[in-house]
Amino acid sequence: MADCLTLLRQYNIQKKEIVERESLIIFDQIAFPRNAKTNYLVYRTGQGGTPKEYYTLESLVFLLKNVGISHPLYVQRAGSQNIPVIKFPDRRGLLAFLNGEVDSSPSIDKSVHLEMGIPAPAPKRPNEDSHFDSVKKPRMENEDMIADKQRLAVKLDAKKEGGAITDQIRSLSETMSVEKIASIKAKRLAKKRATIKTDDDMSVGQDRLFIDDTTRDIMSKERIHRTRATVLQSTGKSFSNILSILQSVKARDEGKMDSSAKQAQPEEPKHSRNPPSHGYNRYDQERFKGKEETGEFKIETTGTFHGMTLKSVTETMSQVKAQQAPLKPATPLERVTAGLNRAKLLITHVQRYM
Repeated sequence: MADCLTLLRQYNIQKKEIVERESLIIFDQIAFPRNAKTNYLVYRTGQGGTPKEYYTLESLVFLLKNVGISHPLYVQRAGSQNIPVIKFPDRRGLLAFLNGEVDSSPSIDKSVHLEMGIPAPAPKRPNEDSHFDSVKKPRMENEDMIADKQRLAVKLDAKKEGGAITDQIRSLSETMSVEKIASIKAKRLAKKRATIKTDDDMSVGQDRLFIDDTTRDIMSKERIHRTRATVLQSTGKSFSNILSILQSVKARDEGKMDSSAKQAQPEEPKHSRNPPSHGYNRYDQERFKGKEETGEFKIETTGTFHGMTLKSVTETMSQVKAQQAPLKPATPLERVTAGLNRAKLLITHVQRYM
């Protein structure tokens, strides 16, 4: 009987199916445990006195299934499933041996004792596990189910008895026969079936359909999370005093209106020609009108000297000064002082020419 490494190489080369079932890896009629050790040495084991370690059959099968992905991603997947990882230095030589590219490998230890396989167990039939589940169980009827059955039986009996029976019908007159009365009654019953019933039997929760035990158990565990009423409710705030707040606001507004009606109507505000401005505005110089812009210097800010000579300018300015500063009548002391000054000036001129 061949060992598991040889069988794995043979099945991989021939592209045969390798079945994994529970804790076994099955090669047709031979099965090996998942943790069965092969004779392929792990990289750098058995050298320098270190004990020898071998790869398991499960790790080799997992490598063949994930050979198309990168080695870091393979290591990540193997670690997530608790499967021993094939080291990167052994990856190329091991795949070359399993794919039939080489007949042997220096990492294969032929002196180790190989674990032999066991006969593969027969596959279970699909109906074998579910045999007991498919056996029909006796139905446990409760009071609700019995009431539903009785209500359904009453309705079915009422429909059967709803047909027109001509034996118990008597003619009302000579003009209306028994058949005519029966047809009218049949029409009335048909119309009654088409209309919506408003009795207690058709109320919500009473006219329930006949359901099985599984559906009834599921419906009994259902819980309504939110309804129309719970959506409109607030758990954090209370609005019980909202009416008192509204009444106080209304009373306060009515009191303000009464007090304002008693007071005289205010005069309409005079709209200024120029709106108030903040800061300097070259087009808002009219607000300075009436103020002494030049102080005591009496400067005519609106005047111009365009087209005038120097003589005309001086004459004009002297006339303006004369108009602005009219002569005042001199006092006696001023007249005496002025006379003394003129006498001194005269004496000075006389002495100069003597």
